Amino acid sequence: MEILVSVQDKSGGKIVYQHINVLILYRGRNYDPKNRPVIPVMLWKPYTPIYPKLVKNVADGLTFEETKELRNRGLNSPPVMKLTRNGVYVNVVDRVREAFKTEEVVRLDCTHVGTSDCKRIGVKLRDLVPCIPLLFKDEQIVLWRGKRDQEADSKCRDRSEKFADA
Repeated sequence: MEILVSVQDKSGGKIVYQHINVLILYRGRNYDPKNRPVIPVMLWKPYTPIYPKLVKNVADGLTFEETKELRNRGLNSPPVMKLTRNGVYVNVVDRVREAFKTEEVVRLDCTHVGTSDCKRIGVKLRDLVPCIPLLFKDEQIVLWRGKRDQEADSKCRDRSEKFADA
């Protein structure tokens, strides 16, 4: 049935009779082949989309050396959680948030999960926690909490100014 519809669309006509392998196509008394609808033939495969890089060479607000140091520190730190294949990842976000209260860099061990699934988990964590993924290597995810010292300092200054004014 799909073939019949595509034949009608490409020729600009109407199928009047169909039996086994015989088709009679009526294109009308005033049919003009020059004005028929042109549907391009897909002889090529479309290009794969280019997505932005998940992990940047240099994290925002850091130098290359600082980023490299954070990656090394993350790889050498103990994993917060071990994720397995077909596992339930219910409390991952909560555990990562708790770990960021005490540590600047967190590592998740994703052995046997797979590279693509590991990156999907990293993207979800980037949006939910929020954090900055620094490294996906050997099925390990290294996450950085970002620059929070400046935000905390500005909040403390605002509070101290309010008390000073009062």
